[in-house]
Amino acid sequence: MCTTEHNTTLGPQTAVSVPAPPAVPQVRDFVFKSRLYDNPLNDSSIATTLLQTNSPSIASDDEFNKQRQFFIFVPKQLATDFVNAPAGSKPKARVSLFFGVRPEMTLFRLREFFANETNSVLITIPGVETGWTGVFSAFGFGISTSIINDLMTLASLPGIDFSVEVMAGYSTGYRGVNQTIINELVDLTHLTRLIYLDAWYHHDDHPLAAPASPYFKKNTRWAIDTALGKSPTANVVIYAFTHPGGVPRSNPGQTNQSIPDPPKEPIAPLITQYPNLIQFIDFEFKFNTRPAIDDSLEKICLARLIQLGIGGAVPAASVPAPLMTLISALPARGSFGTLGFAGFTDLYGWVAGHTAELSGFGITQAMAIVVPNRLLDFWTDSSHYEMRHREFVLELGKEPLLP
Repeated sequence: MCTTEHNTTLGPQTAVSVPAPPAVPQVRDFVFKSRLYDNPLNDSSIATTLLQTNSPSIASDDEFNKQRQFFIFVPKQLATDFVNAPAGSKPKARVSLFFGVRPEMTLFRLREFFANETNSVLITIPGVETGWTGVFSAFGFGISTSIINDLMTLASLPGIDFSVEVMAGYSTGYRGVNQTIINELVDLTHLTRLIYLDAWYHHDDHPLAAPASPYFKKNTRWAIDTALGKSPTANVVIYAFTHPGGVPRSNPGQTNQSIPDPPKEPIAPLITQYPNLIQFIDFEFKFNTRPAIDDSLEKICLARLIQLGIGGAVPAASVPAPLMTLISALPARGSFGTLGFAGFTDLYGWVAGHTAELSGFGITQAMAIVVPNRLLDFWTDSSHYEMRHREFVLELGKEPLLP
């Protein structure tokens, strides 16, 4: 396109054709979208290995067959690069799938973990909890390649080449991740990390393999064997923070073999079979050479919630000095790590070096700020122990979830 100027300094007006300036690369903000989908785990044409079927003890038909909401987050750099790249040179996407309940993308501020990435996409998949209206037993929600492609198109990345590299099950989400893997609803060959976030169970209720199957009432083990068999690069990471959050204490090295809730899925045989592919991180009890740091991690998480609330629901002047001492010492959210990845601060080492700040931080005192101000939104609970399960991904989720 050309523009025309009139030169009035040369006497008679002369039309001068001036070339348009070169196009400025389009810069886009991040893309955050959501859409409702049917559950592929309930579709016999898709879930051909382990179909999820309803019964009166699971849910009403309306709830069992209900469409539920998926979310996708695309960071600014990938969105911009995809728009600007010519056909045939489009960037590829590395995908992380987070199976939870539904609100985790926003509630745990997961978008901030991915915001500065150049080629990663985060998708969250819902799950269904026992006790919801019309739901009598929790059940899984899955995702398929078709749904991922549709979400990519929704997020303005139509036809993008992608690889699923991380799959994580948090809380009830372990059901969806297990069944998605067992049915191979997505390509597992590029998977590098399968994660269980305080959700480690046999998965022995429903759906069930045939009684003669070695995986009868062992869906979790079935999923792990499938994932590790399909991908040459996959590892399994298991985080244990609460019981009865599926925490296994079957290793002889444990200091406490007599816990209120027995382990749902022994960890020792799994580690024996896959000695270099299983990372078990038990915050609540000593495991191998790592000490229990459950109280310290709880204090860090509560301190972070208060820090995030300061300037909003919480006036800084209202925070007692002993609490503020730890809050002020915290590194940036998302910087703690437990897997030894470069660029992260070792959580265990940081705890050992900040005993004074941690010892002066009172959990009861912190909860007196967190609970009335609902600093974890509608997931705020009056039980500090329950809050461990509800808040730790907000603090530690970046390292395991990034591809």
